[in-house]
Amino acid sequence: MDRAAPYVNHAKRIPKRLILSYIFDWIVIILIAIVGYLFSIVSPYHRPFSLVDQNISYPYVEKEKISTSTLILVSLVAPAIITLVLSLVPTPHSKAPLQDAHPIGSSLWKRRLWEWNTAWMGLALSLATALLITSGMKNTFGKPRPDLLNRCKPDLQNLRSHAVGGYGDEVSEGILLVSWTICTQTSKEILNDGFASFPSGHSS
Repeated sequence: MDRAAPYVNHAKRIPKRLILSYIFDWIVIILIAIVGYLFSIVSPYHRPFSLVDQNISYPYVEKEKISTSTLILVSLVAPAIITLVLSLVPTPHSKAPLQDAHPIGSSLWKRRLWEWNTAWMGLALSLATALLITSGMKNTFGKPRPDLLNRCKPDLQNLRSHAVGGYGDEVSEGILLVSWTICTQTSKEILNDGFASFPSGHSS
């Protein structure tokens, strides 16, 4: 919905109703981000797995190839700086005359602030929504990571007590599907992250 019409104002001050509307937008974005963060720290669904599944038998590597700091730099810091510069630095486009229907009137500096706010709001909304959807899906699916077995450190001495399915009785004990309770990993964070493979947070 176009907000321009109700807030046309050529006075020096930006209309209070317009300011309040953007404050409300930021509050909604922050709430979305908070819910997404809460999703990311709760325990996900622990899908049963097989101890002979080669797809989850890769070694656990503590240092990721693309670190979280690099991810934040590329997806948050860099776009924020670029949009800030493009919004505030004079360009041929910014010198063009404003239309009467612009929501903040005809002041050039107010237009730059409006564009800055709009750019950061779009960036924040996209990242908050991505966090919410990605974290929610991770918790729902509980798909094991390729290094789950190494994270899990399964208790092989009590294999059958953790079995939840498979054909162990007829074929081999190794064909059993086991519950996450077989894991002896003491770090809850490392273990829970092992069941958060899909969808990829880096890709999102």
